[in-house]
Amino acid sequence: MDLRNIPLFEAITRRMSWLSDRQTVLAENVANANTPGYNEKDLKEPDFKALLGGTSSASAVRLVATQPGHFTLPAGGGGQSGTIDTTEDRTLNGNGVSIEAQMMKVSENAADYALTTTLYKQNIALFKTALDNG
Repeated sequence: MDLRNIPLFEAITRRMSWLSDRQTVLAENVANANTPGYNEKDLKEPDFKALLGGTSSASAVRLVATQPGHFTLPAGGGGQSGTIDTTEDRTLNGNGVSIEAQMMKVSENAADYALTTTLYKQNIALFKTALDNG
């Protein structure tokens, strides 16, 4: 069984890939903290809600309301990921990297990656339990 064909695992894998790519961009920002004229960058976050809601072009996880009290997601457009310039303030040499802000983003990114990895592991464990008892 190929887990990449299951939409939930595909979404988790995409999230982990995006977080890895973002970590690379944030590391480049820190590495260029003293480079004159360098502008800090970040990756635009894809609309993972659209992926889960079935409004993106990729395969989607769809929620099914089986009871009247179940919630539904509003339709929305899918986002695109890409590098964006997030520089607001500049130093005298034209550098726009704030080490403190970058380290906060790196920390948040690491926490998001750990959470996503835990979610992936728990879903794998759920599948193993279902297959062992079936």
